[in-house]
Amino acid sequence: MLLQTAAAVSTLSNTIEDAGRFIDDSACGKSAAELDKAEPDDLPPNSELSLRSDRPFYHRPARANLRIRPMQRKLVAAALIFAAAGGYVLGTHRSQTSTAASDSAAALQAVAAMNLVKLKGGDFVMGDSIDGQADARPHPVSLSPFMMARHEITLELWDKVMLWARDHGYPDIPAGNGKAYNHPVYGMTWGNAVKWCNALSEKEGLAPCYYTDNTRQKVAREGLVDIGNAQVNWQASGYRLPTEAEWEYAARGGLSGKRFPSGDKISHQHANYHGSKFIAYDLSQREGSPSALMSSPPYTAAVGSFRPNEFGLFDMAGNQAEWCWDFYESDYGTSAQAQSNPHGPDGGKNCVVRGGSWRHTAEQARCASRLSMPGDMPAPYVGFRVVRRP
Repeated sequence: MLLQTAAAVSTLSNTIEDAGRFIDDSACGKSAAELDKAEPDDLPPNSELSLRSDRPFYHRPARANLRIRPMQRKLVAAALIFAAAGGYVLGTHRSQTSTAASDSAAALQAVAAMNLVKLKGGDFVMGDSIDGQADARPHPVSLSPFMMARHEITLELWDKVMLWARDHGYPDIPAGNGKAYNHPVYGMTWGNAVKWCNALSEKEGLAPCYYTDNTRQKVAREGLVDIGNAQVNWQASGYRLPTEAEWEYAARGGLSGKRFPSGDKISHQHANYHGSKFIAYDLSQREGSPSALMSSPPYTAAVGSFRPNEFGLFDMAGNQAEWCWDFYESDYGTSAQAQSNPHGPDGGKNCVVRGGSWRHTAEQARCASRLSMPGDMPAPYVGFRVVRRP
């Protein structure tokens, strides 16, 4: 009995300790909306919030991204463990205790569960010639069916997977950056996004996609990720970055020959981007991001704040620009031949970033717009989303 009790307490302790890493905004006595509006002097005295942070790209730490005090977490965990252990020893509701522990584990697992949209793929024209974009020449592409995350990866999900990963052979995936847990994570390199995808796959019992050798035996889990198409298991069941062909197909939402997921024009009702008075198809006709998001940089919005496209995908234009798998090539689309499931070149100096962000104008938020960034360079305006096989 004592051994069984100890095992149950240990299991529940791990679950509660894991859950205790996070705290609701209400734990400091203010709602998320109130915290977002608060100035530093208005923050609750026990928030332990500093105007300094060793995380990169923080102009001011996220007010809604508050950690519970370590001692408070331990005291709460200890009290809950003691209560659970007492009920178990007394033999009361033994099956209910087991069920509660199982439900808690399931609830935590649900945080990591991906909200995926099934896309049927097929033929489409990638790129466009509207307004003379030089590096987005129209060309036919055929894609196999795939699933894509409905939202950009949030700070909450990044940190949840990161904490699991550090205990399971991924020693150097960094903590995420974000204005709040339900905002997109930012500031990760392309290589760290690749490793995080592998960690998410293994956490959910799926086969990882990325490896460090051509035989695809050594999973990419640590260090600098310098890999190409040959090191990817494209048939694996796990998560990966979308190719830019998959990304553009998904962004278009079934529309053909349009600038944006919403059509040929865009406004701040459609997306979070940097408005400009000098772009005719930008209906916002103002400088800067939507006024409601201008509290402090980075001017991200909570995922799902704007209208989805026809595929039910959010923020395919604006909010955060998104890493794609492909290395960047400027002569993209020069071949007139149809391409099937293209993965981009086998190597290169820079990686493709798609979709524009809160700091980019409507021109960069277009479905066919292509940005190029070094894969080892984090930025406060770049995040990502994931795809996997159906």
